[in-house]
This record gives sequence, C-alpha cells and structure tokens, in this order.
Amino acid sequence: MPAPFSPTPAPLRLGLLLYPGCMPAGLFATTDMARAANLRVQRTVIHTTWVGADLQPVPTWQGPALAPTATLAAAEVDAVLIPGLWLSSADGLQAPLQQLAPVVQALAALPRRTQVWSYCAGVALAAASGRLRGRGATATWWLRAALEQQFAAVQWRFDEALVHDATATTAAGANGYLPLMLHVLGERLPPTALADLQALLMLPRPRTTHPAFAAHDLMAVTDTDLRRALLWVQRSPATALRLPALADALGLSPRTLARRVQAHTGLSAAHWMRRIKLRQVSEALCDTPQPLKRIAEDLGFASEAGLHRAFHQATGQTPLAYRMAHGRR
Repeated sequence: MPAPFSPTPAPLRLGLLLYPGCMPAGLFATTDMARAANLRVQRTVIHTTWVGADLQPVPTWQGPALAPTATLAAAEVDAVLIPGLWLSSADGLQAPLQQLAPVVQALAALPRRTQVWSYCAGVALAAASGRLRGRGATATWWLRAALEQQFAAVQWRFDEALVHDATATTAAGANGYLPLMLHVLGERLPPTALADLQALLMLPRPRTTHPAFAAHDLMAVTDTDLRRALLWVQRSPATALRLPALADALGLSPRTLARRVQAHTGLSAAHWMRRIKLRQVSEALCDTPQPLKRIAEDLGFASEAGLHRAFHQATGQTPLAYRMAHGRR
C-alpha cells in the first residue's frame, strides 16, 4: 500500500527497459508523465533512463529501433519499468520468454532492493526472472491460465487492476502504465498537482462500465487516501471489511475516513466498500469463465446466494445476465 505523500522525497531514478519486441507506447507515455510532473512542481520528481540488457539498438514491436543509454547491470536506478510484450495468444508465451533469456537474466541479477514494475504481458518477464516469487501480482486478464500454470510461485491476483507488493508493482491491461504511474506519483506529488496530471495525461481505460461501478475504478479516484483505501478493500475478503480496520490501515480515524468517503463518493463507507468488492465481481464475471460460487469464494463473500442478491440489487441484473451483456467475446 502506498505511503502517505511526502512533500520533498528524493528523485526516483527510473529505468525504462527496452527489449526486442516490446511495445514502447507505455514507455513514451511514462516519460511524458514524468516530465510533466517535474515541470508541474518545478523540481525533479522522476529521472528516467533508457536501459537494456546491452547497449545494442533494440527493435520494438512494429516501431523504431531504440538504443539504451545504459545497461541494466550498470544503471544506477531505483526501479525498472518492464513494458508490455505483444502476444497474439496465451499459447505464444513460451517462445518469446526463451528468446528474451538475456533480458530475464539481467532482471534476475538486479539488486534485491531495486523495484520492478510491469504491466500487461510484460509481467511474464518479471515472473520469469524470479522477481515475483512469493509476491502478489496481476497481469493482463487473458494470460491468467498460462501464468498461473507456468509461475505457480507467484500469488496472482487477477481481480485487481494494480498490485503493489514490497519491491514489485504490477498492473493489468495494455494501458496498465496509467494506474501504475498514478500509484507512484500519488506518493510524490501534492494532490493538486496530481489532479492536474490526471486531467491532462491519464485517461481511464476505454471499456464500457456499468453505471454502478463507473466511479470505483482506480483511475477515477482523485483522493490519495481513497486510492490507498480502494487497494486495501480490493485485497481484503468481503466478510472482513470493517470501517475501523480500514481507517487503522490508513492511519486515519474512522470518523475522518467516513466523512471523506461521503464527500468524494456520496456513499457511506460501508456502501462504498461493498461497491468496490462488487466491481471486482463484475470484472471476474467479464474476464473469466469462473462460476459465481468460485468468484464468491475467491473474493471472500459469505455465500454465493448472498453475493447473487447483492449483485442484482446493485446492478438490476443477475450475475449471469451481466456476464452475457458485458463479458468479453
């Protein structure tokens, strides 16, 4: 969970990893966000460096060849961002991992204190390097079965858009660099500056969302503490959601947190937490073939019947009808 905003943290040294076949759009967007953040607060918040397994120009996916300015071994960075990898199907995962063995080995050799960030299919490289072993992680939804089978030592949490676990931060989807950078900048920018960057550069994912859940996407939450709260709720069982426990995790009083939730969402804290869990249910219904009973168990609901009632009450649709209307085809 992110720490509260600190007014003057040291600049974060971020390595942008280039590897053959990578999708560079997220790296370019990250540099834009870092530059905009630095300009907005008139100091260096994030310093970026282009890194690679070696210094040879790297052919990107259907894009230009880009040359690293430092090797992973020599770069003095606090974190490395692994961009997405183009795959046409989950069956095609093994071949690129074998071809990218030098990159995987370079990631494995990084100091343990170095943070590893990744999103979409690029998370597979982080997993192959062993940097996610025993840690929570997420990735693009359609690689779920392949990643769970190949990297069983990772604590996969595919129902979460963003997972931060010690020195590993992962995000789902091809535009996962957006919630990832929101998480990072939320620790390093004052709220007003972060709001400006959200409005100018960070767009929500282009997916139709049921009105009941539209305001509960991480990218839609502007308050730093509420983003931390949302992540806490996502990784807690539904039956364990209690306002005092959440307030304690955030270092706030229950009264202060309840007021802030009401002010920003128009909902009571209890209602807001339930909606977040039901949004996770909606994601699982859309992205997986799992039966409702399994979804209820995975997300910590007391019973399948209780979840069915709560979901119908929130959306006006049964879980099955929702899956048919909003599921991926």
